[in-house]
Order: sequence, then structure tokens, then C-alpha cells
Amino acid sequence: MSVPSSKRNTKGVSTADQEKARVQWDKERSHFVDLLDLKLESVGNGWATMRMPYRPEISNGTGAVHGGAIVSLCDTSFYVALASLYGREQETTTAALACNFLAPALPPSDLIAEARVLKAGRRIVYGEVKVTSGSRLVAHATLNFLNTNREEKPR
Repeated sequence: MSVPSSKRNTKGVSTADQEKARVQWDKERSHFVDLLDLKLESVGNGWATMRMPYRPEISNGTGAVHGGAIVSLCDTSFYVALASLYGREQETTTAALACNFLAPALPPSDLIAEARVLKAGRRIVYGEVKVTSGSRLVAHATLNFLNTNREEKPR
């Protein structure tokens, strides 16, 4: 079904579909994602934007957001971008993730992750995530996810 252009956001996904995705995300997110308080801001075909509110509980000794929390934000936001193409029923696992920290993510700004699938293969999905805090780019990650089947058993 086609949605009139006046009812679509700037990235071509209807506002109604955006809201449906956010509601579904809130209902089905994992306990770990809940612990980090990751919020789905928007999603479309091969991309997703997520927010991680700044809280002292996720900071390191200097008061900046802990790198592990930032990597988790990257991993999760890229999964959502992947799921927008393959569906949530597609089993997948992170095969590789490299995260470069470019600046400290200092209070009071929330972190915004913009994930994008760059190559959507049958088995390997490659992409990137850019993380900003305020107007500052604080991290850039590249990721490979492996699409799996339920029948596949770990060796």
C-alpha cells in the first residue's frame, strides 16, 4: 500500500510505520536494552536511529559514557537497521564489530546512534554506526552480522 508523500518522513517511511515500529520495539526489547534505556527514534529500509539517554549509571570514572555502553548502542541500533530489511524473525548474530572512539561523550547530552546497512548479503550484512553526543561525533563503528538458520548448530 502506498502512503501519500505528505504522510512520509524525509527518509521515505510513513509516520504511522515509524510509530508502529517504536511501539513494537518498546514491547519486545530485551532486559539488557532496557537496562541501558535504549530508545528507538526512527527506522526505515536499512537504517535506524536510536537514543541512549545520558545517566551517571553508564558513565566511567571521568564522567563520560562508558565505551561498553556505546558499543552496545552501536550493536543494537545496527541490529534494528538489519531487521528492517530481513524481518525480526531472521536469526542473526554479530560476527565483527570495530568501534573507534573519537571524543568523550560528556553530560548532559544523550547519545544518538545512526545505523546504516551498507551491504545486505544473503548471509553477511555489513554496515556502520555513527554516534553523536550533542553536535559532537563521539564514535564510529563498522559491523558484520551473520544471518543464521535455526537448523544450524554451533560447533
